[in-house]
Amino acid sequence: MSNTDIQARAIQVRQSLETSGNAVSKIRIPAGVPDKVRASLALLRASFDDATGIVELFRIHGGEFAGACFSLLRPMNEKLKRGTWIAFCATDAEVQDFIQNDKIPQRNLSQEIEQIPPFDQFPMFSQQHANAWDKFHSFTHGGNQVLGAYTSGEGIGASFGDQAILGVLDHVESIVVMGAQVMAMIAGNYVPDQAHGVLDELTAAFMPNRTAPAS
Repeated sequence: MSNTDIQARAIQVRQSLETSGNAVSKIRIPAGVPDKVRASLALLRASFDDATGIVELFRIHGGEFAGACFSLLRPMNEKLKRGTWIAFCATDAEVQDFIQNDKIPQRNLSQEIEQIPPFDQFPMFSQQHANAWDKFHSFTHGGNQVLGAYTSGEGIGASFGDQAILGVLDHVESIVVMGAQVMAMIAGNYVPDQAHGVLDELTAAFMPNRTAPAS
Protein backbone atom coordinates (compact mmCIF):
# COMPACT_ATOMS: atom_id res chain seq x y z
CA MET A 1 0.00 0.00 0.00
CA SER A 2 1.39 3.38 -0.98
CA ASN A 3 1.55 6.51 1.12
CA THR A 4 -1.22 7.88 -1.07
CA ASP A 5 -3.48 4.98 -0.04
CA ILE A 6 -2.69 5.54 3.64
CA GLN A 7 -3.37 9.24 3.30
CA ALA A 8 -6.67 8.55 1.56
CA ARG A 9 -7.86 6.34 4.44
CA ALA A 10 -6.64 8.95 6.95
CA ILE A 11 -8.72 11.59 5.17
CA GLN A 12 -11.79 9.37 5.57
CA VAL A 13 -11.13 8.94 9.28
CA ARG A 14 -10.53 12.66 9.62
CA GLN A 15 -14.03 13.24 8.30
CA SER A 16 -15.36 11.00 11.08
CA LEU A 17 -13.35 13.03 13.60
CA GLU A 18 -14.81 16.24 12.24
CA THR A 19 -18.36 14.86 12.33
CA SER A 20 -17.91 13.70 15.93
CA GLY A 21 -16.18 16.89 17.01
CA ASN A 22 -18.77 19.14 15.42
CA ALA A 23 -21.55 17.21 17.13
CA VAL A 24 -19.98 17.33 20.59
CA SER A 25 -19.09 21.03 20.23
CA LYS A 26 -22.81 21.82 20.48
CA ILE A 27 -22.84 20.74 24.13
CA ARG A 28 -22.53 23.51 26.68
CA ILE A 29 -21.86 22.23 30.19
CA PRO A 30 -23.22 24.64 32.83
CA ALA A 31 -21.07 26.06 35.60
CA GLY A 32 -21.05 24.30 38.94
CA VAL A 33 -21.12 20.69 37.74
CA PRO A 34 -19.33 18.14 39.98
CA ASP A 35 -15.58 17.66 39.72
CA LYS A 36 -16.06 14.19 38.26
CA VAL A 37 -17.84 15.70 35.26
CA ARG A 38 -15.07 18.18 34.53
CA ALA A 39 -12.36 15.56 35.05
CA SER A 40 -14.03 12.97 32.86
CA LEU A 41 -14.76 15.39 30.02
CA ALA A 42 -11.18 16.69 30.12
CA LEU A 43 -9.79 13.16 29.74
CA LEU A 44 -12.22 12.29 26.97
CA ARG A 45 -11.35 15.44 25.05
CA ALA A 46 -7.64 14.70 25.50
CA SER A 47 -8.24 11.22 24.06
CA PHE A 48 -9.89 12.88 21.05
CA ASP A 49 -6.83 15.08 20.61
CA ASP A 50 -4.51 12.04 20.64
CA ALA A 51 -6.70 10.49 17.97
CA THR A 52 -6.48 13.65 15.90
CA GLY A 53 -2.69 13.60 16.18
CA ILE A 54 -2.55 10.02 14.92
CA VAL A 55 -4.80 10.74 11.97
CA GLU A 56 -2.99 13.93 11.01
CA LEU A 57 0.40 12.20 11.03
CA PHE A 58 -0.92 9.57 8.63
CA ARG A 59 -2.76 12.15 6.54
CA ILE A 60 0.27 14.39 6.06
CA HIS A 61 3.11 11.86 6.04
CA GLY A 62 1.60 8.53 5.06
CA GLY A 63 3.40 5.71 6.87
CA GLU A 64 6.64 7.60 7.50
CA PHE A 65 5.90 8.31 11.17
CA ALA A 66 3.71 5.28 11.85
CA GLY A 67 5.77 4.50 14.97
CA ALA A 68 4.67 7.76 16.58
CA CYS A 69 1.08 6.86 15.76
CA PHE A 70 1.45 3.48 17.49
CA SER A 71 2.96 5.23 20.50
CA LEU A 72 -0.13 7.43 20.84
CA LEU A 73 -2.55 4.49 20.89
CA ARG A 74 -2.11 3.59 24.55
CA PRO A 75 -2.47 7.19 25.86
CA MET A 76 -5.56 7.64 23.67
CA ASN A 77 -7.13 4.46 25.02
CA GLU A 78 -6.15 5.10 28.63
CA LYS A 79 -7.70 8.57 28.62
CA LEU A 80 -10.91 7.21 27.16
CA LYS A 81 -11.05 4.43 29.74
CA ARG A 82 -10.20 6.64 32.70
CA GLY A 83 -12.59 9.38 31.62
CA THR A 84 -15.42 6.88 31.27
CA TRP A 85 -14.61 5.20 34.57
CA ILE A 86 -14.49 8.52 36.45
CA ALA A 87 -17.83 9.56 34.99
CA PHE A 88 -19.75 6.37 35.69
CA CYS A 89 -17.91 4.32 38.32
CA ALA A 90 -15.65 6.42 40.57
CA THR A 91 -16.70 7.46 44.05
CA ASP A 92 -16.32 11.09 45.09
CA ALA A 93 -13.29 10.11 47.20
CA GLU A 94 -11.66 8.39 44.21
CA VAL A 95 -12.31 11.42 42.02
CA GLN A 96 -10.62 13.70 44.54
CA ASP A 97 -7.70 11.30 44.91
CA PHE A 98 -7.20 11.49 41.16
CA ILE A 99 -7.52 15.28 40.99
CA GLN A 100 -5.30 15.99 43.99
CA ASN A 101 -2.84 13.10 43.96
CA ASP A 102 -2.95 11.75 40.38
CA LYS A 103 -3.97 8.33 41.69
CA ILE A 104 -6.28 5.81 40.03
CA PRO A 105 -7.24 2.58 41.81
CA GLN A 106 -5.20 -0.44 40.78
CA ARG A 107 -8.27 -2.38 39.76
CA ASN A 108 -9.66 -3.62 36.47
CA LEU A 109 -11.36 -0.41 35.38
CA SER A 110 -12.55 -1.93 32.12
CA GLN A 111 -14.39 -4.64 34.00
CA GLU A 112 -16.04 -2.09 36.28
CA ILE A 113 -17.18 0.03 33.33
CA GLU A 114 -18.65 -2.99 31.58
CA GLN A 115 -20.86 -3.84 34.54
CA ILE A 116 -23.09 -0.83 33.85
CA PRO A 117 -25.40 -0.10 30.89
CA PRO A 118 -24.90 0.46 28.03
CA PHE A 119 -21.28 -0.69 28.29
CA ASP A 120 -22.36 -4.13 29.47
CA GLN A 121 -23.65 -4.69 25.93
CA PHE A 122 -20.43 -3.56 24.20
CA PRO A 123 -17.29 -4.89 25.95
CA MET A 124 -15.01 -2.63 23.94
CA PHE A 125 -12.71 -1.69 26.82
CA SER A 126 -11.77 -5.25 27.75
CA GLN A 127 -11.45 -6.17 24.07
CA GLN A 128 -8.83 -3.44 23.63
CA HIS A 129 -6.69 -5.06 26.30
CA ALA A 130 -7.24 -8.60 25.06
CA ASN A 131 -6.49 -7.81 21.44
CA ALA A 132 -3.63 -5.33 21.48
CA TRP A 133 -2.46 -4.36 24.96
CA ASP A 134 1.09 -5.72 24.52
CA LYS A 135 1.59 -3.71 21.35
CA PHE A 136 0.06 -0.56 22.88
CA HIS A 137 2.28 -0.85 25.93
CA SER A 138 5.45 -1.79 24.08
CA PHE A 139 5.46 1.14 21.69
CA THR A 140 4.76 3.60 24.50
CA HIS A 141 7.68 2.60 26.73
CA GLY A 142 10.16 1.43 24.09
CA GLY A 143 9.64 -2.31 24.34
CA ASN A 144 10.61 -5.12 22.02
CA GLN A 145 7.66 -4.64 19.66
CA VAL A 146 9.54 -1.61 18.34
CA LEU A 147 12.44 -3.76 17.12
CA GLY A 148 10.60 -5.64 14.43
CA ALA A 149 8.91 -2.50 13.20
CA TYR A 150 12.16 -0.56 12.84
CA THR A 151 14.67 -3.16 11.70
CA SER A 152 12.91 -5.00 8.90
CA GLY A 153 14.43 -4.58 5.46
CA GLU A 154 17.89 -3.23 4.73
CA GLY A 155 17.71 0.10 6.51
CA ILE A 156 16.72 1.34 9.95
CA GLY A 157 13.39 3.09 10.02
CA ALA A 158 9.70 2.50 10.48
CA SER A 159 8.40 -0.36 8.35
CA PHE A 160 4.82 -1.34 9.17
CA GLY A 161 2.55 -3.72 7.34
CA ASP A 162 -0.45 -2.37 5.52
CA GLN A 163 -2.92 -4.20 7.73
CA ALA A 164 -1.30 -2.83 10.88
CA ILE A 165 -1.64 0.76 9.66
CA LEU A 166 -5.20 0.28 8.49
CA GLY A 167 -5.97 -1.37 11.82
CA VAL A 168 -4.72 1.69 13.67
CA LEU A 169 -6.89 4.01 11.60
CA ASP A 170 -9.95 1.79 12.04
CA HIS A 171 -9.33 1.63 15.79
CA VAL A 172 -8.92 5.40 16.07
CA GLU A 173 -12.16 5.96 14.21
CA SER A 174 -14.10 3.69 16.56
CA ILE A 175 -12.53 5.25 19.65
CA VAL A 176 -13.42 8.77 18.54
CA VAL A 177 -17.05 7.90 17.91
CA MET A 178 -17.28 6.05 21.22
CA GLY A 179 -15.68 8.96 23.09
CA ALA A 180 -18.13 11.41 21.56
CA GLN A 181 -21.03 9.21 22.62
CA VAL A 182 -19.69 8.97 26.17
CA MET A 183 -19.33 12.77 26.39
CA ALA A 184 -22.93 13.16 25.27
CA MET A 185 -24.09 10.57 27.81
CA ILE A 186 -22.33 12.48 30.59
CA ALA A 187 -23.90 15.74 29.43
CA GLY A 188 -27.33 14.13 29.46
CA ASN A 189 -27.59 14.64 33.23
CA TYR A 190 -27.19 18.41 32.85
CA VAL A 191 -28.29 19.45 29.36
CA PRO A 192 -30.50 16.55 28.24
CA ASP A 193 -31.89 18.19 25.12
CA GLN A 194 -28.41 18.97 23.81
CA ALA A 195 -27.15 15.50 24.70
CA HIS A 196 -30.05 13.72 22.99
CA GLY A 197 -29.49 15.82 19.89
CA VAL A 198 -25.81 14.90 19.77
CA LEU A 199 -26.47 11.18 20.31
CA ASP A 200 -29.09 11.21 17.56
CA GLU A 201 -26.66 12.98 15.25
CA LEU A 202 -23.88 10.47 15.95
CA THR A 203 -26.19 7.53 15.53
CA ALA A 204 -27.46 8.86 12.20
CA ALA A 205 -23.89 9.41 10.98
CA PHE A 206 -22.25 6.19 12.12
CA MET A 207 -24.93 3.66 13.13
CA PRO A 208 -28.03 4.49 11.08
CA ASN A 209 -29.69 1.14 11.81
CA ARG A 210 -29.33 1.36 15.59
CA THR A 211 -30.99 3.27 18.39
CA ALA A 212 -28.95 5.95 20.16
CA PRO A 213 -27.69 4.98 23.67
CA ALA A 214 -29.54 6.54 26.58
CA SER A 215 -28.02 9.74 27.96
